[in-house]
Amino acid sequence: IKMKKIIILLSLLSLSFTTIQDPYCEGWEDGYCEGWQYVKGEWAVCPVPPICPIPRIDEEGYRDGYNRGFVKGRRQAKNQ
Repeated sequence: IKMKKIIILLSLLSLSFTTIQDPYCEGWEDGYCEGWQYVKGEWAVCPVPPICPIPRIDEEGYRDGYNRGFVKGRRQAKNQ
């Protein structure tokens, strides 16, 4: 039972490290911040972005993540 818990924990850690290095998620974070600044002003401090979503079927790279993050950041900045 302890071995199963260790394996699950290691699996989750490896997934989180994969997500951190994923170009889609890097684009998501950059786009979210720039979308926020688009509404609040160029010098506005960006909030911590939400967790990177799973890419849709037609999304894969940095640019796709950036575009989706930009829209989300802009929307949330308008709502605050």
